[in-house]
Amino acid sequence: MTEDAADLSLVEILDQLNDRKLSARELVNDCLRRIEDAEPIIRAFVTQTPHLALAAARRADDARAKGLPVGPLAGIPVAVKDLFLTRGVLTTAGSRVLASYVPTEDAAVWQRLTAAGAGLLGKTTTHEFAYGTGSSPTRNPWDIRRTPGGSSGGSAAALAMRMAPVATGTDTGGSLRIPAAACGVSTLRSAIGRLSRYGVIPLCPSFDVTGPMARRMLDVSLLMRVLAGYDVRDPGSHHAAVPDYPSAPPADLTGVRIGLPIEMSWKEVDERFADVCREALHELVTRGAKLVEIGTPALAEEVLREHDGVFDTITQVEALQIHDKLLPHSRLYTPQVRDRVQMGETVSPERYAEALQLQAQWESKWRQIMSDHRLDAIAHPTIDAPPPLIDAGREPDGPHIRLSVPWSVAGFAALSVPAGLDDRGLPVGLSLAALPEREAQLLGLGIVIDEELQSWSKQPPWLPRAAWADGGD
Repeated sequence: MTEDAADLSLVEILDQLNDRKLSARELVNDCLRRIEDAEPIIRAFVTQTPHLALAAARRADDARAKGLPVGPLAGIPVAVKDLFLTRGVLTTAGSRVLASYVPTEDAAVWQRLTAAGAGLLGKTTTHEFAYGTGSSPTRNPWDIRRTPGGSSGGSAAALAMRMAPVATGTDTGGSLRIPAAACGVSTLRSAIGRLSRYGVIPLCPSFDVTGPMARRMLDVSLLMRVLAGYDVRDPGSHHAAVPDYPSAPPADLTGVRIGLPIEMSWKEVDERFADVCREALHELVTRGAKLVEIGTPALAEEVLREHDGVFDTITQVEALQIHDKLLPHSRLYTPQVRDRVQMGETVSPERYAEALQLQAQWESKWRQIMSDHRLDAIAHPTIDAPPPLIDAGREPDGPHIRLSVPWSVAGFAALSVPAGLDDRGLPVGLSLAALPEREAQLLGLGIVIDEELQSWSKQPPWLPRAAWADGGD
């Protein structure tokens, strides 16, 4: 695979575009070539819209040529998860229920991206309504026998395969962080209310967030500066001022304390994954940060038991509320998703209220843990094992979600940054979580690791078409 514009990070691309060393049309055409080569096997896209990406590129190139002001993402092609409404473009949520749905308006996140000058490259795959348990058609670029994680797996795979420099996703219990780790890219689950959810097909409003995905953590931070802000159309949107998201790694981390919940999130993790994450954390230590072991076996057991129960109960009830009007079309759902949605009927109002109360208690408890240990962040491997083999007959993200759900329940900000490759050549993600008001500082920690390790620049092994025919064996 020869290096071209599609191999650059978003920050590098924008520098070259603004210096007129690269045109937006060249960038889009490079991405389209990658899609043409790799999409037959990776299958990251549901719908491709090259005409829209090229139209945005032409507008950006013409404006730059005339010396006119352009938006911060002028000409940048974006892969958008197929849960985001896109006016005039098919939006299916990965389900036959919406197989012919063409929205008449855009999701707020996509509105912000288009206002910044971006163009739609296509819609990426998702598990059905982000709730399915079966494998999506998408393959992991690092090992095409494996899943890319979910439910934002199409976006993560497109980024890893250099089909797009930027993508969008959603996260309820880990759907940004799990595929980012599985595919070796970066993402942030921001605080609820930071990014608008208007125009995104929901799963569970108590936990749903939208978010950016990119290969480089600096790119994620840049995208947050574009996407964050209040939206009156989203009842959960916050009036709080947008944080000052970093554009460079902090030089000194003296006094920064990183908690390691050994019993909860490091034990029973693939040892090779854990080793890679420990090495990555050393980059924070060399700048002055201190690693602090926290938690007890009793706390770990309580967290894993109660967080799963709280998350499942709230998600079941709210998913049923959302899908209630669609259930008359239940024959169009896959049996797994129909059954999961209908599980909400078994949850009493009292049990739902109790789960909401427990969620609030755990948010307070995690804040107390952060305060007691004077922590700035908590670190652990994003996922506990390699993504499963396709058609392995097991729920694709079930084992992984146990490490990501606690931060959804606690309302924390949480990122996943590439920590490197293990000795099998598989990418390993490191999770860092922090109080929502410390989101910008959290990104700074991720940027330090990313810039020092340069894992974002590593590419999946390129497989010629001849290898695809026999599954890459």
